[in-house]
Amino acid sequence: MVPQVEFDELEGSSMLAITIAWDNALSWTWDEAIHSLETTMQQIASVVVKLKKEASGEPILSKTHVPNKTHWDLAVKKALQEINTSSSQLVKVVLARSSRILTATNIDPIAWLACLQVEGEDAYQFCLQPPNGPAFVGNTPERLFHRKWLSISSEALAATRARGESSDLDLQIEHDLLSSPKDHLEFTVVRENIQNKLESVCDRVVVEPKKTVRKLRRIQHLYAQLSGNLRREDDEFEILSSLHPTPAVCGLPKEAARLFISETEMFDRGMYAGPVGWFGGGESEFAVGIRSALVEKDSGALVYAGTGIVEGSNPSSEWDELELKTSQCTKLFQLEVPKQSKVENLEIIY
Repeated sequence: MVPQVEFDELEGSSMLAITIAWDNALSWTWDEAIHSLETTMQQIASVVVKLKKEASGEPILSKTHVPNKTHWDLAVKKALQEINTSSSQLVKVVLARSSRILTATNIDPIAWLACLQVEGEDAYQFCLQPPNGPAFVGNTPERLFHRKWLSISSEALAATRARGESSDLDLQIEHDLLSSPKDHLEFTVVRENIQNKLESVCDRVVVEPKKTVRKLRRIQHLYAQLSGNLRREDDEFEILSSLHPTPAVCGLPKEAARLFISETEMFDRGMYAGPVGWFGGGESEFAVGIRSALVEKDSGALVYAGTGIVEGSNPSSEWDELELKTSQCTKLFQLEVPKQSKVENLEIIY
């Protein structure tokens, strides 16, 4: 998709850009573009009003999970049995849950996105909404890859813990995460797989740091950064197709994990965990569409989360991890409304 209107936040300023089609037979004529631009400006200007309405305490009427706790436990036990079978190739599989949330009023996806931006610093916020369709909204901390000319970087992100309520407790949880054999296995599978994929198209791949802890507002993960130089710019298309889905959202080996997921999961993931991003001439960037939800008009939202199952996983602990990951969405209505920014200078460039 090529966006007709783009809203870019820069350091100390913002920019709205429109794309024009010079062929009047197409819908993206000058008049249509100006209309879309004006509509977007009105939408952005009124977002604080919408946020106040969204954050005023509208109750969640109901919340249902697919699978429920009983079926989740069975699925995790089935995965562990498969992983521990000597004839099986499966090392890790990521199982997901879909939670339908019904609210008293319709959820505005733009308002939700702004709240997620407050919730998730140092992460990618996104909202994809085709005309008259549901909006796919998320706040993902996971980069799939970023390319600038021939330089490319990716990230390994796996294993999860909550943040501590105090500095000492947070440090204790961090130490537990770093020293856990089960979490080390889950993380190493992801890191080594991404490294192998990059090495197939790069002259040299550097992993630095090899393992550390990345702290987000509610969650902390094991993390590593990988970087290299592509042999050819065209190789980024191969990278996109080969990296997705990573072991962080599917499993290892990929095809064995895919088969297990298709036979076990009780819902269609849709856009959940798919690549979200853009291609450009000198630069491209994609994130992984996790910590996400599908906002449907008049029917609330479907909130998605997944956890990696490896040897040593526990069904109840993995369920608690799902709850932790979806908390940034389910606690949305308790967030402080972002303050309105003052427009100090507006410049229109043709």
